[in-house]
Amino acid sequence: MTALSLQAVRIRANVSDLPLFAWADSRPSMHRRRRGAKPAPKHCRDCGCQINRSSRGRCKACAHIGLKRECPDDFLAMLRRFGSQGAAQHYRASLATVTRWRRELKLQPQARMKKGIGQSRPDRGFVPRPMIHNRDMTLAGQAADYLRRFGSVYRCDETGSPKPKGTHWRRNYAVLSDEQLIARAEKLGWKREFM
Repeated sequence: MTALSLQAVRIRANVSDLPLFAWADSRPSMHRRRRGAKPAPKHCRDCGCQINRSSRGRCKACAHIGLKRECPDDFLAMLRRFGSQGAAQHYRASLATVTRWRRELKLQPQARMKKGIGQSRPDRGFVPRPMIHNRDMTLAGQAADYLRRFGSVYRCDETGSPKPKGTHWRRNYAVLSDEQLIARAEKLGWKREFM
């Protein structure tokens, strides 16, 4: 602290007595510590150990004292009956508390169902377009390609069951011959291309 002359001390005392300058002393910034000064350490009010300045007066060990609920006597029966979620609702406790009670009783963790590793189903909505050498280049095949814009069309037998080298075509719910398929395609705007 700098040494003040006697005259400066008197002036300061007189200024704070004046009602005009009384507001200056009442400002909160007037009594703050200077920048760069180390803050005073904060201590736990229960055990006295040093704590973080932003905490509310108790250390972590003291803050939990009295807050932990003891495991109820009928906990095992309720756990078997309701499971963890149901026991948490029954005792009005959090799931973390029920998990702590399970650990205190040395119970095994619950087994969960694992996902199967079986084959995943392919997306049924997308059918890759066949290569040129696999494409049916007959008139009925070209008409079927045109009709696929409007819905499902594939080769089948007379009964309607799918067969790649069948003699008939299945369009939506109808089983059609080659001539009927070409007639439907022409009705919807298909034009024959002669090769």
